[in-house]
Amino acid sequence: MLSDLDPARKIPNYHGQRHRIGFYASTKVGAHLPYESGLERLRLQFLDFDRGVTTYLTQPFTLEWQAAGKTYHYTPDLLVIRTDGSRVVEDVKPARFHHTARNARAFEAAREAMSSIGVAFELWAPPAPTVVRNVQYLAGYRRMPAGLREYMRPVLAALREGPHTLDVLSRVAGTPALALPVIYHLIWHHRIGLDLTQPLHLSTRLNWQAAR
Repeated sequence: MLSDLDPARKIPNYHGQRHRIGFYASTKVGAHLPYESGLERLRLQFLDFDRGVTTYLTQPFTLEWQAAGKTYHYTPDLLVIRTDGSRVVEDVKPARFHHTARNARAFEAAREAMSSIGVAFELWAPPAPTVVRNVQYLAGYRRMPAGLREYMRPVLAALREGPHTLDVLSRVAGTPALALPVIYHLIWHHRIGLDLTQPLHLSTRLNWQAAR
């Protein structure tokens, strides 16, 4: 399995380090994946949430090439496998670093190498702040909550009859404090739809989505 592969590069950890490093517990991959910045961790959350992604791997390989008598190395951040079978290699860096000489050289070499084997190379940038905050909040409910079986059926049954606000739906299903984690979990797994470009609150309009 892809998740059984070790990262090609060990993320450095040293005193005074500016980047926030750690491990992200991915429910999609079923493993703890290393990241070396808050932006990378955010990308992992979005990959976990993206129903168009089958699996992914961090620090997947190291590319080596020569130019002008020098040898260069570059390790991209991610290899993403999508549900349609396509593969994407990604780099996750703030836009202000995209055009430095070192990164521009590495990105061009990666694009050329990946295109020769039918793999896309992309630079990932986060979406609008409201979408980011919503996905970050919902990520806290990506694991199965207590009471899922008890509350899932009435929640989905109510939505099949028509859209409801988050507040009304939590009360229809039973005790709101227990129903809300189930609703958030179902949103994470795309059984409940909503407009992520708007702040998530009790007046948010929710609708039923068919399982895939």
